[in-house]
Amino acid sequence: MMKLVQRGVLGMAMALLSLGALAVPENYGPSRSGEAPSNSFIATASGQLVGHYTDLAGGYTVLVGVRINGVDGPTGLNNQPGVYGDSFVLGNVSAGDSLVFFIDATDYGNVTTRFYSDKSLNTDGKNHAWALAYAGDAAVPAGLHIAFEDQFGGGDFNYADHGIVVQNVLAVPSPVPEPASWALLMGGIAGLAVLRRRR
Repeated sequence: MMKLVQRGVLGMAMALLSLGALAVPENYGPSRSGEAPSNSFIATASGQLVGHYTDLAGGYTVLVGVRINGVDGPTGLNNQPGVYGDSFVLGNVSAGDSLVFFIDATDYGNVTTRFYSDKSLNTDGKNHAWALAYAGDAAVPAGLHIAFEDQFGGGDFNYADHGIVVQNVLAVPSPVPEPASWALLMGGIAGLAVLRRRR
């Protein structure tokens, strides 16, 4: 009887450990709101760039891909039938390559729109990707989690419509001028205008 109880306890412990083995990456909301800050991305190692699906699925059908040094690659990892941990080779990269991640979002009217992580490439001028480091788990390796927003104009900006984890990719935050920098710049321009007027 004691051995049976020990086996039961051991079985429950193993079941609880297996539940903890999957640590889904953090979502953008609810602690954040509005458009996410922009990043540019750089490959830090050469080889295959693999995306691992993180089970984020909005209502639209979304496929993910990457633009490597200005050339769009293939798309894959459909968010609708996807399973957490599924992987897809996004392309081959060399260390230092410039990367722009993108999604092809097909809405309910069967219209497909491509949204890039570089908002200057998007027709709506909005940032459709959010990035955060991820520690990894049993199904998805540690790396950079990139989550996407699939609606034109940013929709609800929840960045929960598709997500992948990639390895050997560095996210570089886009520079945002600080208020003090803007004040200094504007003061300098005003000073130049005054000097010009005096002459």
